[in-house]
Amino acid sequence: MHPWSTTAPDSPGARILIAEDHYDSREALRILLEAVGYRVTVAVDGRAAVDLALADPPDLVLMDVMMPELDGFEATRRLRRNDATRTVPIIVVTAMEGAQRIAAEAGADDFVAKPINTRLLLHKIQELLVRAAAGG
Repeated sequence: MHPWSTTAPDSPGARILIAEDHYDSREALRILLEAVGYRVTVAVDGRAAVDLALADPPDLVLMDVMMPELDGFEATRRLRRNDATRTVPIIVVTAMEGAQRIAAEAGADDFVAKPINTRLLLHKIQELLVRAAAGG
C-alpha cells in the first residue's frame, strides 16, 4: 500500500473529482492520484463538476478556480448548498492571487497554490479524507 493511501490494499481507493479545464494540469493530477491508489473522475469546467458531483458525490473534490461555464468559487458554493455534497471536502487549486480568502468564503476546506507542491497536496487530501471518514 502506498504511504499516502487511506484505504486497505484490497479495497478501492477514495473517489476524487478533479475539476480542471487545462488538459495538461488535469492529466498530471489524474496520473498522480491514480498512481497512489485513488479513483479519479474529471470535469473540464465548473458546471460539469457540479453535475458530476451531484449525480454521484465523490469523496473529495479538487477545484480549479478559473474555468469556463462556471468558475470554481461558484461551483464550490453550489456544492455547499446541496445536501448531497454539503460535507464533501473541497480543495481549491489555483495560481490566482488572493484566492485563498475567496475560496474559504465560498466553502472550500483547503487551498493549494499552483504550481502544485505534490507532497503538500497529497498530505492535504489524506488529511481531509481521514477527517471526513471520522465524521467531521
